[in-house]
Amino acid sequence: MKHKHLLPLGLLAGVAVALLAPSAHAQRVGFTNGDLVLGFEETTGPNSNSYDYEVNLGPASYFLTLAASPGTTDITTADFGGAGLGNIAADLANGSKGFGSDWYENSSTAGDNVQWGVFGAILAASNNTGLAQNTLFETIAEQTPGQLSSAPGEGSPSSQQPQTSAFQSFSTTLGNGNDTANSDYGTFISNSSATSWSGENASSSAFNGPVGIEQPTSGTYIGPTNSELDLWELIPSGGTGYNGNGTLLGSFTLDSSGNLDFTSAAVPEPSTYAAIGLGAAFLLLFRRTRKSLRA
Repeated sequence: MKHKHLLPLGLLAGVAVALLAPSAHAQRVGFTNGDLVLGFEETTGPNSNSYDYEVNLGPASYFLTLAASPGTTDITTADFGGAGLGNIAADLANGSKGFGSDWYENSSTAGDNVQWGVFGAILAASNNTGLAQNTLFETIAEQTPGQLSSAPGEGSPSSQQPQTSAFQSFSTTLGNGNDTANSDYGTFISNSSATSWSGENASSSAFNGPVGIEQPTSGTYIGPTNSELDLWELIPSGGTGYNGNGTLLGSFTLDSSGNLDFTSAAVPEPSTYAAIGLGAAFLLLFRRTRKSLRA
């Protein structure tokens, strides 16, 4: 008699699991003071829709560490959060909330207008970031890839605070967004909100600031994967490292597979140049030796 009741109970449990499964994955992207954010928008063009795509890149301290040593890091697969950013390319190509399979094409040839950039601000100095409150991190596009953008000016805490305040409102909306099936750090946010990525990014002003942080909208280098964006740190006066001009940390590039790379602006130490020179000399000697042996 007891066994007769096992099947109905098992089925009931299975139904319960099935009902709960769709919502089991949904979780908040989250946000911590000091995190940088990568944002995408397309408010005009054939794939324009009602959503922006926003990705939490993790703490600014991570990029400060990368900036201290020469090299290029694939941020998409880097494990600062445990497993990289996930498949953000699949989100970008999403046909309903994303920007379509041709999201990466140059807008002058395909008519798309996908814009992207990176921004961050230190909301409070008491949150163990080690950075002064109102320190800003923002990208500025290179008008010609390979030629650095002009250094933005640093200001007083009160002059940089409006951008911090705008970013704080933005980060609250981001942190409450649900992650996607492809990325634990990416989320789609309605661009009807003033605190969405596009809501905070006018063409020449980002987060109440004096400059735009996305790639150009005209000229040769306007496609999302045809651009290079420099990342600057703006320390308010009174903060350690303030000198009136922003500090270049490195540059971001994005390829058509959705891989986001960060290349440090650090200059190799003299010992590194010496090692490079020694390696080149050895290679030249090796080639000459092989040539003499063949002769």
